[in-house]
Amino acid sequence: MTKEKKQIIISEIRYWKQNKLLPEHYCDFLITLYAQGEDPDEMVIKESSALHKEKKQLRTKQLMILLISLLLAGLVSVAMFLLKEYPIATLLAATVLSLLFLVIASGKSFIKRGFAPFLYISMAFLLLMMSLKIWTAFFNGETTLLIGLLVLNCSLWLFTGRLMNLLYFTISGSLGLLTIVGFLILSF
Repeated sequence: MTKEKKQIIISEIRYWKQNKLLPEHYCDFLITLYAQGEDPDEMVIKESSALHKEKKQLRTKQLMILLISLLLAGLVSVAMFLLKEYPIATLLAATVLSLLFLVIASGKSFIKRGFAPFLYISMAFLLLMMSLKIWTAFFNGETTLLIGLLVLNCSLWLFTGRLMNLLYFTISGSLGLLTIVGFLILSF
């Protein structure tokens, strides 16, 4: 039997002992049986230190993925506005990067580990930058179209937040729409 399974069984027996689901001497016997002569408290300490290391490594990976995805999104966004001679190529690069983020984020292991929100945020940022690039490249000066694109982006964020139960998208979409409404009220 693997150590993980033993640890799960021992923790379950401790739960039984704590909540008096079994007599205490039965629980002690079962804990000794599954610990196979090792001190069960020592096993818990070893297991908790290993879990702490795994959590720290996971956080480091999450931070690195966040930084890399934001760096890529930022680079593509800056390139969209600096390379004015090639609007179609920069939009295509941003679209390919967004689709790549979407494919990576849709993986089950990626979602299970908690990495998906970073890519969702990066994709939303890229979509906003692509909308602004389309506006500056083809419709520069059309304020109503800019407001329409921003409302579309914020509505998409709000819809995504409600559909996928992502609070950060719901809040950002709502605040964006409120800001646009406030701007429209103050400007007229």
